Amino acid sequence: MKQTFFYVQDPNVLKTWLEVSSDKPKIVYNLDEIETQAIELNALLLLHKTPSVTSQQIAELVLKGFNIIVFSNEPNTEDSIGLFKLGIKGFLNTYAAKPIIEQAIATVESGNVWLGQNIMQAMIQAINAPPEKNDGWKENLTDREIQVCEAVLTGQNNKQIADQIFVTERTVKAHLHNIFQKLSVKDRLSLAIKIQNWQDA
Repeated sequence: MKQTFFYVQDPNVLKTWLEVSSDKPKIVYNLDEIETQAIELNALLLLHKTPSVTSQQIAELVLKGFNIIVFSNEPNTEDSIGLFKLGIKGFLNTYAAKPIIEQAIATVESGNVWLGQNIMQAMIQAINAPPEKNDGWKENLTDREIQVCEAVLTGQNNKQIADQIFVTERTVKAHLHNIFQKLSVKDRLSLAIKIQNWQDA
């Protein structure tokens, strides 16, 4: 099992993290201290973002190979997008429920990125894929799968897509599963990026 590090200065937050962590984490109180410790490749770092933590520090930790989940007391979409651009793997409200934190950790440990619904929609909309450039991505998709893709590109969630095309959310999930397989992507954000790159080609 890979090593987990905690950077946190709030005892209540630390208590919650210890309750959801499946291994024995190394707790650090100064990000510079991590440099002197043996760092395992792709170690997980839960980082409580305080005003003293800089984007530069986070970027350097990403370069060192950390999979970082950032926790913020006052999360906002703009900050989170900036941090994802630096290479973090997850972003949560500091006071998220324990099951959400557990799910985020499991997602990142499995090699994926954890995005909340609001962040996901904002990032997809920020990509703003231009329509009708190169439609090659549609070749192996059914008409219904194309409809689902186009709805995803506008930032709609599963329920909104289901309402729009008059199917159940379960059907939307099945279409997304097929789309991800056909286009060799893992999630909605990867899908949006791939289609944008395809259209720009």
